[in-house]
Amino acid sequence: MSLEVIPRNRQSHSMKPERQEHREKKIFDPLDNEAVSPHKNFLKNQKNLQEFKKQASQLEFYPLGSRENYPGNYDNYLQITLSHIAQMKNLRFDHALEDKKIFKGVPDYTNGQNNGRKILLLDLDETLIHADFNGEFSNDKSTKYDTVISFKENEKDFEDNNGEYVEKRRMKLEKLEEEEKEYKVGIFLRRGAKQFLAEVSKYFEVGIFTASVKEYADAVIDYLDPNKNMIKFRLYRNNCINVNDKIYVKDLRIIKGINLKDIILIDNSMYSFAAQLTNGILINSFYNDKNDIELYNVLGYLLNFILKINDVRLINEQFFNFQRIANDIGANQ
Repeated sequence: MSLEVIPRNRQSHSMKPERQEHREKKIFDPLDNEAVSPHKNFLKNQKNLQEFKKQASQLEFYPLGSRENYPGNYDNYLQITLSHIAQMKNLRFDHALEDKKIFKGVPDYTNGQNNGRKILLLDLDETLIHADFNGEFSNDKSTKYDTVISFKENEKDFEDNNGEYVEKRRMKLEKLEEEEKEYKVGIFLRRGAKQFLAEVSKYFEVGIFTASVKEYADAVIDYLDPNKNMIKFRLYRNNCINVNDKIYVKDLRIIKGINLKDIILIDNSMYSFAAQLTNGILINSFYNDKNDIELYNVLGYLLNFILKINDVRLINEQFFNFQRIANDIGANQ
């Protein structure tokens, strides 16, 4: 089955670029935090790390849940989340990167192992799949999971999982063996997800970057890519910057040997892009919509635009204006 680009309806945010003049100097200022620089080795300085946590603790907003990122609410979601990110403009994310656990398992492309291909990072929950942790659809006889996965993990690690980073909820997981803490959960696959992975893996170096814990994420990824030939690497919650246990920021500078002009992150949470707004593609949150066409549209954007430009940030800003909107909001705060 091949994927075709299906035109977006008015309920979903547009992939049409706005006509405006762009000046690179403005695009990357001020929130991108060294966005034009390639990866560097950050000094492990506990003082700087503690200073980051202190600054983060002074943030006064309460993050908006990704359930608010639904078709028809795009503009509202964008304005609220970017107003929060504008308040984060003075956070030194490079200081947070001095936490060495963030670099665990991160790929190193210093010697060109990507063969010149751009890096495409994909979020997992509510981007490629939805895991029915709360049993929301378990009693709906008209609904059938695409699969049920099992995994072993400590129950407390899943209190703020499932892509809803702003609330700690009690998961209705079915315990298989209490001694080993093994669980199973129903999974809904976003329409075209496996075909999307097969197609983008022909042109990009594809990785998963999720704010979920490793054991659960690996079970899902193994289902998506059982032959392990499409997804080249996996990044997890420990690779994210934890902001007050409410937001997980995915700072793309952790990937070694790749300039940020060659990295794209697709995610349903705007907060994931907070360190590099111009590298992000925001996708509507997926739960169980069989008519969802987001991946079809994103594929067209990737193949028709991202592949054909030297710096992905320039075309992203032309299409989505995340940085400009954040700058404008920040100037008025």
